[in-house]
Amino acid sequence: MTPAERRIITYTSAAHSLIHILEWTYAALLIKISLEFDIGFLLLGALGNVFAYTFGFGALPSGLLTDRLGSSRVLYICMLGSGLSAVLVGISQTTLMLGIALALLGLAMGLYHPAGIALIAQRVRQRGMALGLHGVSGNLGIAFTPLLAGGLAFAFDWRAAYFFLAAVAVALGVLLRYVSLAGETQRAEAGQVPVQPSQRSSNPLVPLILIYSVFVLNGFVYSASRTFLPTHISSDGSEAMGDLLATLALLMGAVGQYMGGSLSQRFPLERLAPLMAIVVVPCLIGMGTASGAPLVVASGAFVLFSFGSQPIYTGLIADYTPGRLLGRSYGITFFAAFGLASVGSTYAGFFADRWDSTAAVFMALAPFAGAAFLTGVGLWFIWRRRPGPEEAAQRQPSPSM
Repeated sequence: MTPAERRIITYTSAAHSLIHILEWTYAALLIKISLEFDIGFLLLGALGNVFAYTFGFGALPSGLLTDRLGSSRVLYICMLGSGLSAVLVGISQTTLMLGIALALLGLAMGLYHPAGIALIAQRVRQRGMALGLHGVSGNLGIAFTPLLAGGLAFAFDWRAAYFFLAAVAVALGVLLRYVSLAGETQRAEAGQVPVQPSQRSSNPLVPLILIYSVFVLNGFVYSASRTFLPTHISSDGSEAMGDLLATLALLMGAVGQYMGGSLSQRFPLERLAPLMAIVVVPCLIGMGTASGAPLVVASGAFVLFSFGSQPIYTGLIADYTPGRLLGRSYGITFFAAFGLASVGSTYAGFFADRWDSTAAVFMALAPFAGAAFLTGVGLWFIWRRRPGPEEAAQRQPSPSM
């Protein structure tokens, strides 16, 4: 691996971690925000919905901008925009202002994934390993968000968490500007890594639609659980202990990313996809019925398999998308996962308000995980009937996110 490739991996991983820290900070501070603004679960879920939708929507222009401006410039805009928007969240004085600031923050953050992943996929030759490390860094950011944001809120105020993250985003944005541009000027050293059109299917449209559909279903579950998981785990004890337990559960996401990336190198992705989906169903049911230590175990298993499926489905997008359209395809993917599926947050807020319990959220999400399993079975069935007996021998290692 060349120095240019290592710089790309290091700084995109750092940016990915920060993006997910910003994403989960709202959920980590949900109780404090609720008390200050005197709002219930339904409105809290709706605000999370707005934030999640713009987070997903930002992926659409990101794909186009990445093709035209280059990944490094888009990442620079993403970091500086996220920093400014985080300041606006921190100074919000009304629910309306908070909602607008969260929407702007989500839009700026949404530029990240297509640009960051495209940069790695096209500039790093060991693509699978690089995207695996990239995914692990994002999950580590998610896992430590309850401790980081909760600790800053406890020591100072919930607004201090957003101010601190704004400063980090601006600083990292400046670094990314220079490092990414340096990487762009050394393409001969790093080597252009062409993304080949899929050899899995002569007509990849139907498989792609199924994969996008699974991203919507998984994203729906992700949006709802992201908003209410830290609060749900905290409900059995003190807020500080809840932050610690949430961090322990969310750390399993990094393990899941590594597990999913490792499995994707050894087994057909189409075979893994439905298996990873079906295991999530009993985890959600356990989260909705358990308490204490069993709740933490069920939550950890849910996070493990939910994030373990990401390298698999990200790899499937690369396998079924013609190389010249990969950036835009990732834009559609993350819009589906974070934008279209963002209504999951409001859906979850309705159930939490209706039954006055966050446990109801996870029971209500189980059918969506079941639908993801059935969609994965459909993809597996199409793959089993693919033409060409030599196709398995032609398979290239798939990337993990």
